[in-house]
Amino acid sequence: MVESSTKLTWLGHNCFQFERDGLRFIVDPFLVDGVAPRRAEEIDVDYILVSHGHADHCQHAVAIAKRCGATIVAVAEMASYFSQQGLKTEPMNIGGAIYLPSQSSRSPKVQVLAVPAPHSSTTPSGTPGGNSMGFVLSFAQNGVDLSPSEGEIKPMKDALADANAFNAYFACDAGFFSELSWIGALGIDLAVLPIGDRYTMGPRVSLDAIAALSPKHVVPSHYNTWPPISQNADAWSAAVRKYTQATPLVPKPGQTLQQDDSQTWR
Repeated sequence: MVESSTKLTWLGHNCFQFERDGLRFIVDPFLVDGVAPRRAEEIDVDYILVSHGHADHCQHAVAIAKRCGATIVAVAEMASYFSQQGLKTEPMNIGGAIYLPSQSSRSPKVQVLAVPAPHSSTTPSGTPGGNSMGFVLSFAQNGVDLSPSEGEIKPMKDALADANAFNAYFACDAGFFSELSWIGALGIDLAVLPIGDRYTMGPRVSLDAIAALSPKHVVPSHYNTWPPISQNADAWSAAVRKYTQATPLVPKPGQTLQQDDSQTWR
């Protein structure tokens, strides 16, 4: 099995930088003054994952993409919005996937799967933004290609098991939905779930989501940006330990969590 350094950095709200196999992602780039420890001009990534069109999830996507040439991955309507500004895009929709080479291979060792995230969406210009999405990022750990064009076509969970895949799930602005149990069956190593309530699932509903997903580790997001979504992350963490089998990880804005060779997050 190939070991690969994995890093997750919380930049506030639902904005995360994620790195594995030499690929650098940023999810929902929104760098809030006074909260985010970095500015758009300090971000260097390969891919920008945009879950939906609300400004608090994509406000800095254009600035980052223009400066470092990153590709924006988004639902078709949002990808069209960004491509009209001359940016590189990978359009998707729920249930579909794209396949990426890792830094060490030209073959498709990385899969980005679009999954539901029940929520509203408009583009920053006010036009319909299509479906809101979450993402499952899967990384083959044993050399298996993840694209269905490269081998036998199998159910998704079996294909990921054959690849001994590391799977990270970003729920983005989701409430609870029935497909969480299917996502969980894929074998989630790391789940990032909102706990802010009001606009997304809150801390109580997130416990039901964790039970459906059965992830090894879970990270809270979309909270404490503004008073209406203020939450006690320490109390949430204690509840996760009490009511689920997952291990909670609660980074501070700007803090990087890294998985070591023993699969422990620090």
